[in-house]
Amino acid sequence: MNKQERTHLRGARGQAFADLIRGIPRERILCVSLDVSKYFHVVMIHNGLGEIVTPPFEIDIYQSGFDQLQHAIEQAQAETQAKVVLIGMEPTGHYFENLARQLVAHSRPVTLINSYAVKNNRHQQLMQRQKNDEIDVAAIGDLLQRGQGTPYRPLTGVYLKLQQLDRHRLALVKSQSQKKNRIIGHMDRIFPGLVLTNKAARERYEPLFKTDFWACQTLQHLIRICPNPHRLIAMSPEGLAKAFRQHGARMGVATAARILEYARKTLLPDPELAEIRSQCLQQDLALLESIQAQIAELEKIETDLLAQTPYQVWATLKGLSPVQAASLAAAIGPPENYCHAGQIVRRAGLVSSCNDSGTRQRKGKGGHITKVGDAFLRRALMNAASSLTMHQPILARYFHKKIREKEPSVARVATARKALHILWATLQDGYSRSLITQEPSS
Repeated sequence: MNKQERTHLRGARGQAFADLIRGIPRERILCVSLDVSKYFHVVMIHNGLGEIVTPPFEIDIYQSGFDQLQHAIEQAQAETQAKVVLIGMEPTGHYFENLARQLVAHSRPVTLINSYAVKNNRHQQLMQRQKNDEIDVAAIGDLLQRGQGTPYRPLTGVYLKLQQLDRHRLALVKSQSQKKNRIIGHMDRIFPGLVLTNKAARERYEPLFKTDFWACQTLQHLIRICPNPHRLIAMSPEGLAKAFRQHGARMGVATAARILEYARKTLLPDPELAEIRSQCLQQDLALLESIQAQIAELEKIETDLLAQTPYQVWATLKGLSPVQAASLAAAIGPPENYCHAGQIVRRAGLVSSCNDSGTRQRKGKGGHITKVGDAFLRRALMNAASSLTMHQPILARYFHKKIREKEPSVARVATARKALHILWATLQDGYSRSLITQEPSS
């Protein structure tokens, strides 16, 4: 629904809620609010006037807890003769998903209440007298009875596969970064000065190789073939070059001599410490290789799944890889769930915190981006926008214009929003009108 067609103060969402409760007395509207946690959930049931029907109680995460919730809803529904039952909860990590799916499967629609809205609503005057463990559930219920929140639409089929596999891949990517940092930590102890990650250090000292460690195959082969510097300095250039060739890596005698010269000027650690750390290094290298293999396999699976969705058109755009397009598809879900790109922007949390005169001062630098919404979606959009900006002139010009007027973080978010609107138009058309497409591989 565009602005010209708006018939409700809160747009399409507000109109849908008004249509749902139209003509129904508030006493006949039943609100079931849940404060979800890892091992138990707090439930409170009240009517549309805010009058508590069932005081707060806890349910466990097992079938017994779900049955208890169902029984409580049915009992309250019979007691109040409710014609409409609203169920609301925060999208707390992944803990809410199982309960929400079970409720939807039993024909009980669920509304997801934004966590930031709950946080702000907690501080209302009417909730200061509530017990601490009841504040959140009361705040959720208050927002629910006012029609706040979005309908929960559980993913199925290819989008469910994409979502779960992409989240697993992201966890592995995070683990990969941790392993790489730990390997650098090993090298700092075993071979001080071999890896210079600090920019100032690289300017002050002459590194062995100017290439970054994780882009330098020679250095990575070196720490696998001969990670102990005490053993390394005992080798000849010909011996080191031969060891490289035996492991299937290329190495010339001149390069080997340069490596040995660099090693001999290093202040070496205690031999016993170097031996122990070398063993730890080899174990972490093996773990890293295993993680990288899993990531590569998941990327292939996600790319194949992407081809089964309309989002595959995004993989043809220059600056957007198939994996990035698949990550976006996994986070957004079925395109038919949205009427326009603005709904995705709001769900991602790419919205300004406020829009009063104070934020218009200092060329907009007074405002900030409120980090609300789906973190997976926000991360996928920001990563995609960053990559597209480097390859798409239309977005590069827009970003450089914004960064002259606003803070860098605000400029990046504004660019992500513009990129999303262009991507959405591309998805609707099935091809790109304004972005450069990748040249087909020969």
